[in-house]
Amino acid sequence: MPLIYLSSSSSEAEPLSMRIASQCESILGSGCFLSKNNQTISTQKIRLEIEACDVLIVVIAKTISEGTEDISPYNLIDNERIRLEIISAINKDILIMPVLIDDAKLPKKGNIPGALKKLLDYKPYHLREVFWSEDLEVLLEHLEEELSFIKEVKEKLSESVEVNYQRLAEFDGRKPAKFNFESSDFLQLRKMIEAEMIFLQKARGIGDKIAEKNALSALGLAYSRLGQTRKAIQYFQEQLNISQGLGYFEEVCGLLASLGDAYAVSGNIDRAKSYYEEQRVLAESKGLHTYVGTSYNGLGFVFVKQDKIEKAIDCYLKALESYRELKDHEKQLELLVGVGLNYRKLEYWEKAIEYLEQALKIAKYIENRKEEIHIRVDLAEALFKLEKQDLAITQINQAVGDLQIIQTPWSSSLMRRIELLRNLWAEEKT
Repeated sequence: MPLIYLSSSSSEAEPLSMRIASQCESILGSGCFLSKNNQTISTQKIRLEIEACDVLIVVIAKTISEGTEDISPYNLIDNERIRLEIISAINKDILIMPVLIDDAKLPKKGNIPGALKKLLDYKPYHLREVFWSEDLEVLLEHLEEELSFIKEVKEKLSESVEVNYQRLAEFDGRKPAKFNFESSDFLQLRKMIEAEMIFLQKARGIGDKIAEKNALSALGLAYSRLGQTRKAIQYFQEQLNISQGLGYFEEVCGLLASLGDAYAVSGNIDRAKSYYEEQRVLAESKGLHTYVGTSYNGLGFVFVKQDKIEKAIDCYLKALESYRELKDHEKQLELLVGVGLNYRKLEYWEKAIEYLEQALKIAKYIENRKEEIHIRVDLAEALFKLEKQDLAITQINQAVGDLQIIQTPWSSSLMRRIELLRNLWAEEKT
């Protein structure tokens, strides 16, 4: 379950943070931590809570009279709690999302000190109280994309770390048990890192480039698992230099993808784009079709972040073509859903339906019931926009019937989304 930490710039912003948290829990099925302005600041508590989370949302409400230039009442400049929260998020490379209520604005860079400047590096999201539902839906869509991407990267890196961990036989005099990331703790990963540092020093001492490369790989992946993206990037980059020198082109493609993912997760979209583009050129020149697909997938994510939705769709379609050649149904499903939802953003409802229907067929083929139900709800929304109410209701009824049979932990959050849709449709009819 994703975890979100919500901070408020003032006591006026706290009720709005609570409303956002409620919808995150209901629609996204996430857990939420809420900080309070009237609580005693506990550095340890803030650090532990934020380190457990995937995203820090800073909700900023305007509390000053119209026309004044005084920015201090935003409670950002001298707000020690928000400063500590941002520092904790930066140290763990956790995504930061500023949310501005109504006509609230972030201070200019010259007027905001130290770590608080980090707020200006991220795209702010605007919520207007009079259009709360519409604006919040956009925010939750972006947040869901971010959480899905972070989860995908973590899963990919965790699998790779586990593979690397298996080669650490007898580093402490005995063969270690199989490394389980679901039950592993900080000390186990630290022990692995210490062993790999020894391997790295020995490899460099004897000039064994392959052993050095393997140690750098394990260190980069381990630090990724710990959430220390900066250190992970350092080791991935060193590994990349060696792999390029050895002519290991497939490995180079994988590293370029990992570097692109790491920069994307940490919010540096321009650097991520450069690595995905380099990966694409190399993969196409060497005929490495798998990496052609991943490079276009990464570029699609970059363009989504830059609000260049049509370019993103073009990249996703090229990635889809690659995965169709490879007969990778899981990736096809992911991309078809992505294309459909991005067409929905553009309000190209017929195109959205076209690709969501393709996705539904694959979800049924590979028996991914969770995705199948989600797609039916997405289809229902698009069909209703085209005034095809009967077809929309059919999809919703099928989704509800499947949810009643399955009864999984995520069923309740999806049922709440369906109820919200039904209420919205009922309002539009009246």
